[in-house]
Amino acid sequence: MSEHLLIGSIGDSRGAERLAAERVLESAAGRVGVVLETGRERPRPASLLAPGEAKELESELLEALPELEPKARGSLVYLSAAQSERLAGEVISLREIVDERPLAVIAGAGRYRELLELGWDRVVIRSDEAGQDAPEVDAPVSGDAVAGPGALTGLVVEEAGEFADRVELVRGAAGKLWPAGGRLLGRLRSTGGQATPLVLGCVFALVLATVAVVAISGAVTGKARAQRAADLSALSAVRSMKDDLPRLLAPPRLPNGLPNPAHMPKQVYLARARLAAIGAATSNGASPLAVSVRFPDSASYAPVRARVSIATSVRPGTGGGAHRAPPNWAEARVSVPVSMGSVPAMASGGGYSGPLAERQGHGMRPDVAAAFDAMVASAAAAGVSLTINSAFRSDAEQAALFAANPDPTWVAPPGQSLHRCATELDLGASDGYSWLAANAGRFGFVQRYSWEAWHYGFVAGPAPCSDAGNSVGMDGGDRSAALSRAVPSFTPGWVRPLVLRAAMKWNVSAALLAAQLFTESGFDPNAGNGIAFGIAAFTPAAAAEYGLDDPFDPAAAIMAQAHLMSDLLRQFGSPALALAAYNAGPGAVGSCDCIPSYPETQAYVAKILGMLGGMGAISPIGMTIELVR
Repeated sequence: MSEHLLIGSIGDSRGAERLAAERVLESAAGRVGVVLETGRERPRPASLLAPGEAKELESELLEALPELEPKARGSLVYLSAAQSERLAGEVISLREIVDERPLAVIAGAGRYRELLELGWDRVVIRSDEAGQDAPEVDAPVSGDAVAGPGALTGLVVEEAGEFADRVELVRGAAGKLWPAGGRLLGRLRSTGGQATPLVLGCVFALVLATVAVVAISGAVTGKARAQRAADLSALSAVRSMKDDLPRLLAPPRLPNGLPNPAHMPKQVYLARARLAAIGAATSNGASPLAVSVRFPDSASYAPVRARVSIATSVRPGTGGGAHRAPPNWAEARVSVPVSMGSVPAMASGGGYSGPLAERQGHGMRPDVAAAFDAMVASAAAAGVSLTINSAFRSDAEQAALFAANPDPTWVAPPGQSLHRCATELDLGASDGYSWLAANAGRFGFVQRYSWEAWHYGFVAGPAPCSDAGNSVGMDGGDRSAALSRAVPSFTPGWVRPLVLRAAMKWNVSAALLAAQLFTESGFDPNAGNGIAFGIAAFTPAAAAEYGLDDPFDPAAAIMAQAHLMSDLLRQFGSPALALAAYNAGPGAVGSCDCIPSYPETQAYVAKILGMLGGMGAISPIGMTIELVR
């Protein structure tokens, strides 16, 4: 069987292209070989003369993988996959077609890590040596601009895992690696203007330049230090995603058909998050070459998760082996509650019986949440990330906790815990305790017990478990008045009570339901297109499933709509995916865990999220970021 090679390029990609062609031709033994170039923007032109086998393979690949634009050039068939988000899947499909023919996949510094897990006969990493007259950079640099052979080989062994014995390092001809200019970085960081292919090219160039300056800050050698760097890097990535999410969700085009300058393409959105992660890691002592950033939900309409892996120190062993510690990794996400917060849940089973605001999946009194938001912002400015480990607990939850830990010094008996008042927060991580001790009082929080550095109670508002505390955010105790603020102003007066009633029953955003009704029917209870009918556009099958006898009855239809959206939000955990499933069906969304590429569905989701100003308006209590590992 001929070899399948992964060729990672750090530096001059043209050298990697030559290397790939040479290795494939060596392995071909007179047959046809295949080369996939992941960084080439335009496909290579086909040559006038090519063997019949090469032309046949070109046709086969063109039918199966037309997006890779295969071109036969002599005895090689070249394919191009520039910045593909489905690179791993495309490589798997390509290998099935190529079968026993030789194959080389060329992946740049930002991409070869994600392909290592697919398994290869050999992994080759090509790196140019740095010149001696490279320009100065702002950050302190020690040593050469590119790691020496030992360090780079160690890193490759660390990444390649079970393929370590099949990894080789190839040094190219001397070349220069120049850092990106300040104006380019400023353009990328700017939040204004329409994204262009130039910006995307700049993103890749900047990532490559960052990887090249491998000596910045030195390698991470301590496990604790590496884990902290991974945690902060993941949090930095999702903080960038949180900030950019409203622009990602803004409609790509304005009502007049022109490009929307407020919209940010997903490629730029993810690239900015990647740069934020690498920047945070290097600022905390990690080598850029040791940092791998992935987005587990990158195929979704609005990715909100980032996973960062940082390789620890590697000690080359004898005979080509190496001793390595497992990489440190962390995963963080932008947290958007399934209920999206527009309809606050009501506390029960404790000393507090008012509405709960949700932060990081935990409920608390609304004024406590507002104070916590301010404290989080101040802590973030100081480089401290605060996470909530526990907030409101009912008496039943407290009883279960006390039964598992029957020590009143650590866990209060049920009926005595202040957590039942929705004013107490157990906070982390431990590296934020000193900041909390010095600053929490400015935001109305006090440390309850000297031996619990994580436990803070809110004392700036009404007393815990008091009548005044129960009325916070209730407009004098009227829950309906408090909830009515969640209905958009464009909702007709006769629809508002129907939407509120359904939203309260099924704990779904009233704003989302109203925008959906406007998009489906323009609030017309008699709408219909031969497929779906009524104000909520139910098909006969969906109406039967949800017990809707008359889709033209607006009250019943809106109640069924809220029931269906509640189920979809619980199933998919994302407002965007739930909307897509409402329009295209759960099967179409569940098969890919993404918004299907149907133009109608894409426009449907973008229109509703755009009407509401993006995810921030759908979740007015605010999005949060949190570590999930």
